[in-house]
Amino acid sequence: MSPQRQKIAIIGGGVGAVTAAYAITQLPGWQDRYEITLHQMGWRLGGKGASGRNAAAGERIEEHGLHIWAGFYDNAFRLMRDCYETLVREGLRKADAPLGTLDAAFHGLDHFLLAEEIAQPDGGTALHPWRIDFEPNDAKPGSGTVVPSPFTLFKMALDRVAQMLEQTGSGGSQAALLPHRFHATFRAGRLPPAAPTPVHHLRAYAHSLPDQAHRHSRAQRAALAALAAEAQHWHGRVLASLSGDDESRRLHYLVSLSLAFARGTIAEGCFLAGFDAIDDWEISDWLLHYGADRDAVYSAVFQGCYDYVFGYPGGVTDHRSVGAGTAIRGLLRLAFCYKGSLFYKMQAGMGDTIFAPYYQVLRQRGVRFRFFSAATRLILDEDRSGIAAIEMVRQARVKGGEYLPLREVAGLPCWPSEPLWDQIDDYSDPDFESEHAPPRGAAFRLERGHDFDQVILGASLGSMPYLAADLVAASPRWQAMLDRVPTVATHAAQFWLDRSASDMGWNALVARHNRGPQTDLQTVITSFAEPLDTWADMSDLLPREAWPDPPPVSIAYFCSPCHDAGTDPGSMADRTRDWADSQLVRMWPGALKDGRFDATLLHSVKGGDGPARFAAQYFRENFFGSERYVLSVPNSVQYRLPPDESGFQNLYLAGDWTRCGINAGCVEAATISGLMAARGLTGADMLIVGEGDLAPDQGPGDAARLASPYAQTAEWPLTPLYATGGIDGFFSFHAVDAAALAAVLPEGLHLLPQGLTPPGTHPVALLANQQIGVRLSVMPRLLGYRDYFEAIVAINWVGVEGQPGVFSYLPNLYLNSRPPQLAGVVMYGFNKRMGKLQIGHSAYSVASPEGRPIWSGQYQQPGFAHPLMASPECAAVEALCQQVVVTRAPMGGWHYSAFDFSLTSARVAPVSAEIRVDDPALANLPAGRMHARPLTLDDRLAARLDHGLPGAFRIWTSWTLSNPFDSRRLAMLEAERARLP
Repeated sequence: MSPQRQKIAIIGGGVGAVTAAYAITQLPGWQDRYEITLHQMGWRLGGKGASGRNAAAGERIEEHGLHIWAGFYDNAFRLMRDCYETLVREGLRKADAPLGTLDAAFHGLDHFLLAEEIAQPDGGTALHPWRIDFEPNDAKPGSGTVVPSPFTLFKMALDRVAQMLEQTGSGGSQAALLPHRFHATFRAGRLPPAAPTPVHHLRAYAHSLPDQAHRHSRAQRAALAALAAEAQHWHGRVLASLSGDDESRRLHYLVSLSLAFARGTIAEGCFLAGFDAIDDWEISDWLLHYGADRDAVYSAVFQGCYDYVFGYPGGVTDHRSVGAGTAIRGLLRLAFCYKGSLFYKMQAGMGDTIFAPYYQVLRQRGVRFRFFSAATRLILDEDRSGIAAIEMVRQARVKGGEYLPLREVAGLPCWPSEPLWDQIDDYSDPDFESEHAPPRGAAFRLERGHDFDQVILGASLGSMPYLAADLVAASPRWQAMLDRVPTVATHAAQFWLDRSASDMGWNALVARHNRGPQTDLQTVITSFAEPLDTWADMSDLLPREAWPDPPPVSIAYFCSPCHDAGTDPGSMADRTRDWADSQLVRMWPGALKDGRFDATLLHSVKGGDGPARFAAQYFRENFFGSERYVLSVPNSVQYRLPPDESGFQNLYLAGDWTRCGINAGCVEAATISGLMAARGLTGADMLIVGEGDLAPDQGPGDAARLASPYAQTAEWPLTPLYATGGIDGFFSFHAVDAAALAAVLPEGLHLLPQGLTPPGTHPVALLANQQIGVRLSVMPRLLGYRDYFEAIVAINWVGVEGQPGVFSYLPNLYLNSRPPQLAGVVMYGFNKRMGKLQIGHSAYSVASPEGRPIWSGQYQQPGFAHPLMASPECAAVEALCQQVVVTRAPMGGWHYSAFDFSLTSARVAPVSAEIRVDDPALANLPAGRMHARPLTLDDRLAARLDHGLPGAFRIWTSWTLSNPFDSRRLAMLEAERARLP
């Protein structure tokens, strides 16, 4: 073995882990650089996607749940296509074999259904299935290289809404939606003189704007917002004219939700910041906030969005919770980024279609698989910077050293539903896949430098409490992730039947509530009754199973989130039977017999009566560990760890629980995560589609992050022309009554929300100092001002109407020297006033020219001076002291300037501060006393402090002030920085 080869230990065998291994082995010459070993608990790969074949029941496919691929899964389909082509190229499978190509393995599905419950006069409800179709296209799944930007998706959504209005407005009750004589009262450039509806005006104007949202002006954004508001107002007016039929109601729901989305994305700046900017909102709350009708938000169409991602913490379906940004991103990519078809149904089990091909190719390439090899704990090194060891258990001893997991079913390599016992010599616990407790078996240990160099952790979030206990103890980020990113249990049932869904009345029910014949109905329906809200007709899998004659006629899969173990009474089978008796017969009215679901319609190899046939179906509950589904609740995205930023040197993460661009539980998210882990570990350039909402060259990026507002970075000829000097003074920070501060601000400025001070208060910084050696930068100190005293009051976290960014406003600056006072007023518009100021070792006072006290400070210094950078509060100090300052420009409008207090080189001494305000009118502060604690230099003390304002300090430093003609650049820079995620 070459000494340069790094050993990679992969823990887990779900989509993320297997993708990471596959991506690494795609690199040219990877064998010369890496040695990969995948450790898998139990006998099969797959994680939540594992499936098995039941030899005792017609080799039926038994899944963890329902798995259907979306057409926008660009990365997953690209890798899967490569895998299938490699199978054939390497002689592992023939192209004409069952599932010999990707096209044979996946069949497109261009519609889905929703289960609408419509109130009836008798107080009950009636089930109205709602079919939604999507036009297929010619694109090949997996061929995408970039996702559309948020603004492009916005335009595509408007196109779709306009199309729906046009399709339904040709006659009948929908004619009221298209007032053809309507002329928009709002006018914006390049709008058509008339349009069928305000939605069409909004669409036309959006399409007239540049595709790059960062090129939109403030006026254009304002016009877009106004048109969206007008379209929403129009929609509210026409609701009264709609009839109560299915088509009108459904159109109303879709238009209402779409226009709320339009208003919200414009208002929240999603075109520039991406959708994570709104993920602190719950999606229903966000839509309601932006004007969606409540009946639309709580309709079947939106309940289906929650059902799609199991968005019910604790499995409580009346408590739905999904982050707005994650939900909007997922819906838009699903609806507008699909290639070929909206969905794709696998033509065998997830294990057979996905994980068997991956396993075969990876093994052929040289990846070693260690089945029955379960990790129980990651051990950190002494300085807690990397993984030093992995505690493992060997669940079973394999005969011959290598476990070969697949067996052939109807010509297809498949995973069995239980281990191949003839390959196992000994085991400690036959429940190999249960994580009710950490896995059990003979303990052993993998050591860094001997067994591995790098680790890819592919287990899911539910396994982290026992796997990553040391990481959680060492890293607040890991602790926050486990605290803020929840998981939910799921359950599933599979029925094999001797009658088709059409025979049981389903197609006729759909036809009564939808246009057109319903003869070819591959059903996937959600928003149905709990505890199993989703049904998929999976009858197309029958050719891949091996039933004795007579075989079943149809297959139905059901799934839903559920309560945790031990919460619900009875067994899963008992609860499913109750649900079938009361709810399933509403979808399959032909299955109703004697007031119950007719269980004799179910298929069983052994036959028997109804109860025996029902018991012979497949029921599964996923309560523990990696089988739990990871949720995307509001305010959780920022706590997910990126795959290549675990916080530990040799650890990479792979799974849909990481921060990977989609941030929701699905195959594509796990695939992106695996690719990011592989890229991070190898440093290779890999194509990853959709890991962010914005392309790298769209909107503000690193240039805006790194650009400096300070004087020295101004463009020529402003660069050498700025003010500079030094200060010796006192900084203190205070929470002041917000209403009093708002009254001080001139019209056009407002207080921004912030989390540094208690509700009803707002931060103010006070700088009482002596100015030393102030001069123009190109002049020698001899030609500068004489030293003077200056006292500054700064209101932080101020917004400017129509100008993005965070600013400080200085309501007053008192000086005792006329030349700098005049220069500040004339050149910068500063509110500089003359006064009588005095400074001492522990005191500072500010008075009017007549000697009337304005405000004063008493400062007590308990310790010695240190560099400000030694304080754990230095970042908080910088965030307040270095905000761009806004003032009324001398010639009108706003003027922007930037102070640089050279905080990285400043020396400070912590002080306690007591500020007394004697004249609130001249101080622009409420009368009374304010106190500030000392700045802390102790990390341990800082950890115990409440997050908020930093402590007070005496400071010795130099400063610069931007050129007065640099205002425009500073405003533009702050706007760019404000758009950063």
